[in-house]
Amino acid sequence: MSKINIYIDKNSKESLYLQIYQCLKKQILSGDIKVGAKLPSIRQVAIKLDINQNTVIQSYNILEKKGLIKKISGKGCFVEQICEFEIEQKEIPLIESFKYGQNQIIERINFSNGTPSSKYFPIEDYKMFFDEVIREYGGEIFQYQNVQGVDSLRYLLSEEFEKEDIFVKKENIQITSGTQQALDIVIKLFSKETKPTVVLSDPTYPNALNIFKGWCNIKSLDIKEDGWDLKEFEEILKEEKIDFVYECINFQNPTGVTWSLEKREQLLQLAEKYGFYIVEDDSFSDFYYTETKPKTLKSLDKLGQEKVIYVKTYSKILMPGIGLAIMTVPENLMQRVLLIKYGLDTTTSGINQKILEKFIVKNKLHEHLSLLRKEFGKKQKLCLKLLKKIQGLSVMHKPNGGFFIWVKLSDNIDGEKFYLKCKEEGVALLPGALFYKDKRDVCKIRLSFISPTLLEIEKGLEILEKTLSLCKMENSKKCSY
Repeated sequence: MSKINIYIDKNSKESLYLQIYQCLKKQILSGDIKVGAKLPSIRQVAIKLDINQNTVIQSYNILEKKGLIKKISGKGCFVEQICEFEIEQKEIPLIESFKYGQNQIIERINFSNGTPSSKYFPIEDYKMFFDEVIREYGGEIFQYQNVQGVDSLRYLLSEEFEKEDIFVKKENIQITSGTQQALDIVIKLFSKETKPTVVLSDPTYPNALNIFKGWCNIKSLDIKEDGWDLKEFEEILKEEKIDFVYECINFQNPTGVTWSLEKREQLLQLAEKYGFYIVEDDSFSDFYYTETKPKTLKSLDKLGQEKVIYVKTYSKILMPGIGLAIMTVPENLMQRVLLIKYGLDTTTSGINQKILEKFIVKNKLHEHLSLLRKEFGKKQKLCLKLLKKIQGLSVMHKPNGGFFIWVKLSDNIDGEKFYLKCKEEGVALLPGALFYKDKRDVCKIRLSFISPTLLEIEKGLEILEKTLSLCKMENSKKCSY
């Protein structure tokens, strides 16, 4: 039951009825007074505060007018549901990760952040290229650009992709304002009279899952050490029409899994046989910590019979604020993609497109990536070494790149409760339930090693180990502290 506290200051210049209104409003919006809770009666409040009942009536009338409470004749006043669009409890950590997970906060060790720390942002190069672009183009660079993207950048990207066996004309490249806009375009591309059906991994990238929910019929497959069980996938294909697959083929988020060459080829064969497309989210293949960069699925795509819609972000490489991603689109889909992009926004930042172009032409993108790979490779190596020594957990897949390590806790430990306990101790991570279509396998967590320093990794994993030792088994899926 909600505990309701009402305070007033009779010496204040603010009206008493407004004080009561503000006091109750704050408790309702913060969740201290829960939805459905019954407020004290007008008479009770008046007696307790030694004020006129009409003052309380005024306060309750404002609360009702603002939609915060509902008066039921003969029963009393009850707190209303403020927003009909509720989020799932398991999604709260993801939202919180954007409060503290995407920013550096003092005295918090951040294993939740999916974006490199701002200390890695190439600010000086960005400033230099910004000035160059302004000198070259003046105010024109702030005009609306070609909805498909700056022509010179698309031409340059087509040449760069060719070095990695991705053969695509600039006419089939679409610049977007980030990966999430690219996925939004994909949904609209396949949406017709009925919802499109997408197949993705369990677990998967939660932002993609949240984008697809409500707009698509979602099918999921467990991801193995080298990709999906494609026999299981074909059984789904035999039963129903699949519009597209969404998958991160290299260093998948959150597992770090890289698909085998055999399974990549089989997936493309199934796409050709059953007529679906594959959206390859290539967010992490640039972040490899071995000698060889992994090939993309797109590099295996048959020219003239393309089945892969390739999506690559530059926000993770440079900085989130640059807000740039690209899509390579099969020719038969390109005109519809252009129309959808125009409907979402008429342009993507022209100045950032030209700055990205300069990063590539002047080899600064390559230099910056080399630095990041060196730094992040050290962090991943340390993380894996220390995790191996901690009892009560195991690394599910040992990745050779990417940003994440997928960790299984002992079966008696609830990942969400463990997340909350670590949060209290100043360590931010993400519970595994976030990454699943349904709420299962909650004894898993995702650790991102890219934001903390080497010393913070050591300290954070020490805290994690101590927190594990405090967890006492109540039953097979609960954790006591």
